[in-house]
Amino acid sequence: MNGDHLVDREAQSLREFCDFVEAEPVRPSVDVEARIIGRVRRDLSPAAWWLYLKFFLIESGAGLATLFVCPQFGFTFSSHNTWLHGLHEQAGFFTYYLVCGLLFVVLGATLAALLLSYNELKAIHTSKYLYYLVFGVLACLAFFIAGGEVLLLSTLPWIAGAYLGNLVGFGVVASLRMRQPIAY
Repeated sequence: MNGDHLVDREAQSLREFCDFVEAEPVRPSVDVEARIIGRVRRDLSPAAWWLYLKFFLIESGAGLATLFVCPQFGFTFSSHNTWLHGLHEQAGFFTYYLVCGLLFVVLGATLAALLLSYNELKAIHTSKYLYYLVFGVLACLAFFIAGGEVLLLSTLPWIAGAYLGNLVGFGVVASLRMRQPIAY
């Protein structure tokens, strides 16, 4: 009984498809066609300012969330962490700030690669390396303005770590997503 119902639905779908193919074409109005073309154009080529703003907001939000666990330049949303200060002493200055920058950025970069659309990933592909550098510099500037203990010697390895975090977090996830076939 259930199989008969399925066959009837398939036959009905086939008849509707044949009617659609044999029907006279209908052109949309000029206004509707212009809106459709505009929407497709925006979807295929997103505005660079919107794309980078979206990337920046995702990455900044995730970076701020990391401040609950890992202080950056002495700026934190949590209490004093003895383990991290011990790590700072053991790892050495350059390595510690490199890892700090990487940790601050990698979660946001990974989330951005997951949340941006396929066409946004394609559009950002060409200029992402400049963005990685600019984000690191802007983040350091934000810490400085917020009262963090930002020194030139700590900034350089931190920016290198942030760049590496973007390269790894965004690069790996975006390349995996770009390899997957897209469904329209």
